[in-house]
Amino acid sequence: MTEAPAVFVRQATRSDLARVEEIERLCFPAHPWDREALAKYECLVAVSDAGIVGFLSSRTLVRPGENGGGEFEILNLAVDPKWRRRGVAKTLLHHQLARGGEHFLEVRASNTAARKLYGCMDFEVIGTRSGYYSNPEESAIVMKWKWC
Repeated sequence: MTEAPAVFVRQATRSDLARVEEIERLCFPAHPWDREALAKYECLVAVSDAGIVGFLSSRTLVRPGENGGGEFEILNLAVDPKWRRRGVAKTLLHHQLARGGEHFLEVRASNTAARKLYGCMDFEVIGTRSGYYSNPEESAIVMKWKWC
């Protein structure tokens, strides 16, 4: 892995959505989310001297209570292809997982790089969703991470 330049994570603002959408289209050209869809969810962005280089969108399923907890779904994680293999995705995931509770996600069965990353971050496979993805049609692997 190449050493990452300084990257920090912050909440996305409305003015970040054009760049987030651009990264989405670079990473998922066959089925990108548009700006309107991206704006509906919580979004973290990874920022370097070069600007926004990645993002993670999620939603809260169950709000944390007094004793923490909560449930979250990671909907989308994307890093500009020029910035991959520099720890950007891990940095975004660390910030998301720091919320505690349980985190769920689906990943294409064929996306071995993402599955390896999630495995390294202690996500566990809990199921599959047959035909979940389209263009091309493919099953999803459902994964879960739990704060211990």
